[in-house]
Amino acid sequence: MTDPAEAVGHTLAANLRAARQNRGWRLEELATRSGVSRGMLQQIETMRTNPSIATLARISATLGVSIGELVEPPEELGRVSRAADAVVRSEGRTRLLINDSQPPFTELWEFRLPAGDTISTPAHPPGTRELLQLHSGSVAVTVGGALFQLAAGDALRMRGDRPHAYSSQGPEPAHFTMVVVYAGARDPRYASLVPG
Repeated sequence: MTDPAEAVGHTLAANLRAARQNRGWRLEELATRSGVSRGMLQQIETMRTNPSIATLARISATLGVSIGELVEPPEELGRVSRAADAVVRSEGRTRLLINDSQPPFTELWEFRLPAGDTISTPAHPPGTRELLQLHSGSVAVTVGGALFQLAAGDALRMRGDRPHAYSSQGPEPAHFTMVVVYAGARDPRYASLVPG
């Protein structure tokens, strides 16, 4: 599809239908609530007309979504990042498995720390959160002045906008995965890292 207007029409039709159906509304109900005729709504959903901004504004206000959301192409439904494409960091102890290029920015990391090893990290940008699950071994996590001890199977939600460190405890290596969720911009140290 090369015509931009046609592409927007397809996107609008699909997004409007999905938003309406997600609320369990028939065309008649959306028409009654929005003041836009059933015929006009049907023409939009079947790409037989290009609605005015005023019509889109009434529809979007009724559905509780922005006009931008109605005309924005849907995000890709999925993307596989192959194990071989992970970005290796910290002398092979950490791997960035996948990241999201759309806000809110997120990253999925895998850590494999030998027994007794520690990785220390400066604070990420304000509002950053980390979600960590320990698969094996034991780990001590320090965040600011707080200490959290984790055993295999434990999970931790923590502030990432404070200096923090992960220390492998005990005789076996620690293996854990971690999701980093940024409240705003990504950490500039990792913003350019993109797994294949």
